[in-house]
Amino acid sequence: MLDSAPPSIRGCSDHLPSGQLRADRRLPWQSIRRIGLGLLLGGLLSACAGVSGTAALPESADSLAPALQPQTAWTPLLNGTDLSGWTAWLPSRGLGNDPEGVFKVQGGELRVLDVAPTAGEREYGYLLTDQRHANYRLRLQYRWDQQKFAPRAADPRDSGVLYHVAGPNRIWPASAEFQILEGGTGDLWQLSGTNLTSTVRDPGAQVLQYDPFGQPVTTSNRADSYRRMVRADSVQELPGWNTLELVVSGDEATQIVNGQLAAQATQLRAPDGSALSAGRIALQAEGAAVSYRDIELRPLAYLTPPPGARVLLGDSSTPQSVNTDWQDRRGGDVRWPVGGGVTTVQPSGNPQDTNDLRTRDSFGDFRLHLEFRVPASRTGVAEQDRGNSGVYLQGRYEVQILDSFGANLEGQNDLGAIYGQHDASSNAALPSGTWQSYDIEFRAARWENGQKTGDARASVYLNGEKVQDDAALSAATLLGGPEADSPGPIVLQDHGSKVSFRNVWVLPGAAQEAELP
Repeated sequence: MLDSAPPSIRGCSDHLPSGQLRADRRLPWQSIRRIGLGLLLGGLLSACAGVSGTAALPESADSLAPALQPQTAWTPLLNGTDLSGWTAWLPSRGLGNDPEGVFKVQGGELRVLDVAPTAGEREYGYLLTDQRHANYRLRLQYRWDQQKFAPRAADPRDSGVLYHVAGPNRIWPASAEFQILEGGTGDLWQLSGTNLTSTVRDPGAQVLQYDPFGQPVTTSNRADSYRRMVRADSVQELPGWNTLELVVSGDEATQIVNGQLAAQATQLRAPDGSALSAGRIALQAEGAAVSYRDIELRPLAYLTPPPGARVLLGDSSTPQSVNTDWQDRRGGDVRWPVGGGVTTVQPSGNPQDTNDLRTRDSFGDFRLHLEFRVPASRTGVAEQDRGNSGVYLQGRYEVQILDSFGANLEGQNDLGAIYGQHDASSNAALPSGTWQSYDIEFRAARWENGQKTGDARASVYLNGEKVQDDAALSAATLLGGPEADSPGPIVLQDHGSKVSFRNVWVLPGAAQEAELP
């Protein structure tokens, strides 16, 4: 994206053919319950991911079909052989007409502008997915090649990933752009009148500077206007191949460059003010030769409650209704704010008297799903002060919540850990400010005549990735209630950080129907 785009750009009325959602081969939930979450993911995930795991949408859909289980498989968007699933667009030729090969696959890589030098200016264009996508993680690698073309022959090399492209096709269609630019990769552009909310260094500046600890800003760009939000200062580009990851959660987006948070935005809005939460993905040609490889996509594990599940926090939850299922530490009404299906920790301010939430009912064996978002933490803050919270199973065993993005896992106290007992097997954390998910299969301890005969056990999926595999919980974790031959509540911990929760549901008795693998 150029630093100064023209106020109006030639449009095109061409539209892509309707995308088609692939056939849904999900099993009935009654069968899934008998199989068990671990077996399901281990044995059926690859097949399910190839069918519905591409986060692709039919032309008329605005959200994914309901998902019943986490899906961890990355689906290639580029097959390494040809441009199947993609269509080129060039202003002078329209859709699907690229005889020169501005976009082509060679050696398993996508080559952009690997063409003969030209004397005149080279028109801009892009390669567009045939399907729309929502609620996904996209990752790819790019590398600059040598050639540059007018009108940017003397400028830094430029390209970009456009997302939530809705059309009509034009050089910079209404969408958001993950900028790829020498010295500026990670910037976020608002194209053709799109808008966003974020935190920035100076809300009054024309060119915004992303700062997770800055001041809030909501833009109000007019139709056909363009505005840039510069990436965070910490981002570093590399010579050779660079890795980008884009996390799109509803109308929120997180841009990551080489494992570093570059920019975040919420409330992405189309020019008409509607939520910008789904659309096609495009890779630009903007006067510089560039290669792409390992372009792949994975759906976010935002699972809908299955039949038989009990919704503890859902879209319709209100400050009044949430008290039906939850209570505070002392058995009184919930003191955490609730709105839009989200509740956020209201710290008590007293480490000796936390303001935990706990379910009014108790549970034995169960399957639990919850989504959470941790706040940003400043550099140098002690590890256990970085978005700390947790979910206690039966009020006894804590599965840790922490801002562990990019951290080394150690000490059995990071995100995905069974606190004080088991480290996560891998770091599946997403950046703070992003909605993340836990799916937990819990089997209570077994007792006979007042004596424990078998440890409690848990398999934990963080953002769809298994990080605890049938882990034995040998004792209650720190701050948990004592083990006993009785069910217990689900507890959301107040550890002083304003962690938010949404989409919490439990399927009681699930682990009694199938032994964990």
